Amino acid sequence: MVSIRQPPFQNDDLDLEAAIGSARPQLVEFLSYRPDWLLTTSRRFLPSVALNGLDGITDQKEKVSVLLNLLEKAGPATWKQFAQHVCMECDLPLDLEILLISSTGEGNLSQQQETCADVSARSSVLTGVARRRHHSSSMSDTDVKQQRLDSAEKYQHILVNSIRQSYGSRRAAGAAAQEQMQPLPFNQAFVNLVIRQSKTSRLKEKTDKPREDMAGASEPEERADTAMKVSDLFHSVIPSGMTKVIFLFGKPGTGKTMLMHRICQKWAEGVLPQFLFTFLFEFRQLNLLKRKLTLKELLFDLYLQLEDSPDALFQYLLENAWHTLIIFDGLDEFTANMDVSSSSKGDPTLTHMSISELFVDLCHGKLLPGCTVLVTSRPKRLPDDLLKTVDLLAEIWGFDHEKVEEYVSQYFHQHSFKEQAIAHLKNNTKLLSMCLIPALCYVVCICLEYLLLKHQMSVELPQTMTQFYIKMLLIFINKQQGECAGGEVTQLNCNKKAILGLCDLALKGLEDKKLVFYVGDVPEHVKQFASLHGLLTVFEVKMSGSCPEPGYAFVHLSLQEFFAALCLMVSKRVDKNYLKKKFSLKSKWTLKNEAKTELMESFHIFLSGLSSKECRTFVMLLAEQDEAWVQDKQDTILQSLKKLAATHLTGPKVIELCHCTFETQDLEVAQHIGSQLNFKYEFKNFRLTPLDMSSLVFVINSGQDLTHLDFAGCLMDIDCLEVLSSCKNVEHLSFRGRRCGDDFAAALSKTLRGMGSLKKLELTGGSITAEGMTNLVQASSQCLQLEEINLQDNRIRDLEVKRVMDLFSRMEKLKKIERDAMLDLVLTNKEGLVWNVKLKGSLGCSDCEMAEFQDP
Repeated sequence: MVSIRQPPFQNDDLDLEAAIGSARPQLVEFLSYRPDWLLTTSRRFLPSVALNGLDGITDQKEKVSVLLNLLEKAGPATWKQFAQHVCMECDLPLDLEILLISSTGEGNLSQQQETCADVSARSSVLTGVARRRHHSSSMSDTDVKQQRLDSAEKYQHILVNSIRQSYGSRRAAGAAAQEQMQPLPFNQAFVNLVIRQSKTSRLKEKTDKPREDMAGASEPEERADTAMKVSDLFHSVIPSGMTKVIFLFGKPGTGKTMLMHRICQKWAEGVLPQFLFTFLFEFRQLNLLKRKLTLKELLFDLYLQLEDSPDALFQYLLENAWHTLIIFDGLDEFTANMDVSSSSKGDPTLTHMSISELFVDLCHGKLLPGCTVLVTSRPKRLPDDLLKTVDLLAEIWGFDHEKVEEYVSQYFHQHSFKEQAIAHLKNNTKLLSMCLIPALCYVVCICLEYLLLKHQMSVELPQTMTQFYIKMLLIFINKQQGECAGGEVTQLNCNKKAILGLCDLALKGLEDKKLVFYVGDVPEHVKQFASLHGLLTVFEVKMSGSCPEPGYAFVHLSLQEFFAALCLMVSKRVDKNYLKKKFSLKSKWTLKNEAKTELMESFHIFLSGLSSKECRTFVMLLAEQDEAWVQDKQDTILQSLKKLAATHLTGPKVIELCHCTFETQDLEVAQHIGSQLNFKYEFKNFRLTPLDMSSLVFVINSGQDLTHLDFAGCLMDIDCLEVLSSCKNVEHLSFRGRRCGDDFAAALSKTLRGMGSLKKLELTGGSITAEGMTNLVQASSQCLQLEEINLQDNRIRDLEVKRVMDLFSRMEKLKKIERDAMLDLVLTNKEGLVWNVKLKGSLGCSDCEMAEFQDP
């Protein structure tokens, strides 16, 4: 198959030249056997004078190519008429016909063309194919093929309409009115996410050694991640007939599921014309399927059914697999074991398989070879055999500062205090760090909007994620029941039974690895409360061979974790011993094909947050217990945190512990944990977010001792360095890794000015040039307490040595500088030598106490 060039994801203008270019090689090959027909046909669309000189061309392929050039240069209108004529008159291969129809511009539906909501790019393609097949009487199986095309076109209409109804920007008037009445947490307006492509997999761990313990200094430069757009996901570089597997991973709340909905929506609007069919499956619903299925049952019985000619539709799908996109959302939520060793016997399209087997065989190309499989997951280790199938691996980071501002601006666009809201977030570093996670950004906006409406002059926002979730719950109750229903305490008491029922449901679900609940699982009063306040979402659960049933799920897994943690804190059945047992840091994956024991990513963080003094009154009201009873439970969690600090912790677990500590907002606990972690701040080969850095800084600043921070091979964005600037108790700061370039150095330069205790700075193994070196030197010259600087193994060459020396000479306490040297004035052609300088005062060579050059 000739790859189709994907137009920009949010650009509705078809790139005509690229589309024609995609079809040209096959078209030249096909028409080179029909040169006379092509010449006769071309006379219909081109003036005679344009065809002069063709007689002198004897090579048929060259003649065809020249004619196609002339038709293309005649303009889009001429090309469109010609392409449609070819499709009607010639028995083209189906994939070439689809390419040719696409090159005419048909099916590229813009968002503004919503009056034609029932038309899509794919239906235009299929209609064109059907017209040609209908007029071709030479085919012996015309009726069979026509039936397949009719079924495909009909099913495509069903898909498009269903997706528009579920994820489209237009809703029915009744649904829109209902939506305005109900708060819908996490149902956010879409803002493009930050996505970075991984050139090598950070999910593939060695069984004999944890990833974070691998040496970061030797990390190859080609591992650096690169920014990408959503449209880049679908640029096809896969050979014809080969399945393309795209794996997107991201931390909780970064917008993975929302992005999948967005992709489906854009497909229905015609922005992804290379796909005729798009299917979206959620693993949390697939968990409910216990019996084995065929591929046909998975696609049509569990997704959308076609009553007429399903066999013809399935056959069409098999023959055109490369125009099919299948999305699997939430692999981390799959509770069964991922069996990659099994292989179907016989015809795999007819074999009954488990969900695990179907998923794996689709990724391996044993089913629907040539289709595109898009998988999302929280960060987790993939089985090696499955990882080998991944053609594109990328991480969704969520928002950056620019996208936070864009999102907040959209959220508050109807309010007069929009600029005040934006300024409020910009001036609060901790709050801004939370907002880099899209799901948390929405929660923050809900709370900020409510408080600004009530108290525009003086707004006091919560400090932690747990406090924000509590505030969000109280705001939702208040919005529905109104101010006249009493204050927060009164409303909480009135809804206590329903909230406690929701807590029980959340905890039982997590313990049973259950994320989707049936009607019988949810008490009626809980269902009414949670649905009214937008805490549960309802949808159809389709079991093969049975009628659809309503299913319920928390609108976000983190919300289920919050209510589950709250259940432990308020339940009279939960004693201190059970609480200790349930509280632990996130466990590692132990076996390649073994599912995680618990679906708990933020559970321990919420438990820590509920143990804070600020949350005590809320817990007391729900538990109907006195302060001593609640404090006893809270102290159990705090003591567990203290004990964890004394154990052996890898870098990721240190960060988790810092998150938990930050949620407690307990300075005494933070000081104790900081003293225990003082020599454990070594982070290797995993990604750090600004929220991670905020938690880390909170713990370090709470302590009384100076510490050493060491980052080796860690992926972090520039926003992390801004947070780090408020870290007062760091005396030794070290970064290693090829990702540290001039942009990183420029951002770090701003950070250094706020680190008043810094004595030693190491920035080694990076890709810093003279430009980045200059920024660092200028910033370091203001750090009068700095004693040592190490810039070895970078790309610093041909520096303006005298100017740099003058800057260093202002630093009275500077004793040692280390860097790779190529100093023309001192040594010639001695590239790669290490320069160690110990100073008397200024940095002129004549003033050096010792100048030593050694082989590294």
